[in-house]
Amino acid sequence: MAENKKSPTSAINSGIMNQVISILNSTFHGNVVLVFQDSRLVQIERNEKIRPTDLTNGKKPISQGLKENCDVPLVRGRIMESFNKLEYGQVVIGIKEGKIIQIDRTEKQRFSSMVGLYGDGI
Repeated sequence: MAENKKSPTSAINSGIMNQVISILNSTFHGNVVLVFQDSRLVQIERNEKIRPTDLTNGKKPISQGLKENCDVPLVRGRIMESFNKLEYGQVVIGIKEGKIIQIDRTEKQRFSSMVGLYGDGI
């Protein structure tokens, strides 16, 4: 029995990717989570951390975002690479002091023969 897999090429188009970059640019400390379902981006979560020491030291964690020397084409490529062949799961982009420090990919797998057995969904 053939599985119905959707093409991952439709997961993030250039307009959405521009919005993701904009969200990254507005985050100084925290992470941005891209949630995928059926090989498509279905949700973007932004978790910003504000440290009291940054506020007292004159840093602007809310409005500063990524530092100007961020290589945006490299970031775009790494994000696109992270969701390659990702049907279900998430890509988490960690940001510290205006720098992207890591990209984590968590893949979830669904088994059609087990759907309904232990409950539907992830």
